[in-house]
Amino acid sequence: MQVSSHGTTDRGLVRHTNEDAFFIDDSHQLYAVADGVGGLPGGAEASRRIVELIEQTMQRINSTEERVDLAQLIIGINEVVAKEGIDAHPFTGSGSTLTIAQLVADQLLIGHVGDSAAYLLRDNYLEKLTIDHTMAQELIDRKGEAAHAIMPPQYPHTLTRCVGQGEEMRVDQTRITVESGDHLLLCTDGLYRVVDEAQIITVIKESESPKLACAKLTELANANEGPDNVTTVVVKIS
Repeated sequence: MQVSSHGTTDRGLVRHTNEDAFFIDDSHQLYAVADGVGGLPGGAEASRRIVELIEQTMQRINSTEERVDLAQLIIGINEVVAKEGIDAHPFTGSGSTLTIAQLVADQLLIGHVGDSAAYLLRDNYLEKLTIDHTMAQELIDRKGEAAHAIMPPQYPHTLTRCVGQGEEMRVDQTRITVESGDHLLLCTDGLYRVVDEAQIITVIKESESPKLACAKLTELANANEGPDNVTTVVVKIS
């Protein structure tokens, strides 16, 4: 599969700092987004450290078609970020979400921890490929649609799993077959919580390039007065 891609990260209109980061490696067709946990110190450092560690890993891989064990990659990153976070912030540590995707031939492989997200756009259907690791999602899993009526306001933003908090790390993994014409979207919650899926579909389909799609999606998130940093990576598959 051939790809073209672009990524952007934006501080947004509310936050004083940007705690998001992203990674693009078209040669290995590997992409990632990370969102530092705002409730912990060092969120920006955690997300950027994650990107550094991914880059270091990819520099050691010669073959452009070698499959990366995304779960083991995330587990290794977690060990480093957890140790460094405790060294820097002994009482709390630091943390970040992490969603990584790699294309190997016609297979899309995803490793995921936290509440950033991966989507696949095919024709007019946008499929979310990841599940949020939040207290809100856990309540929905238990109560179904009734959960929305009793949802405490902090639950959607309270993570149950992230990189950097604890030695044990469970990584969600997904594998799907992609087709020419598909688009992959990786993003932080600063996008998908404020821009609805219909708008995302329209922007990606009508944009001439991933660069224009990222710019428009960021613009929409800020126009909707999103309260968070906004990071998007769009990959066009052909």
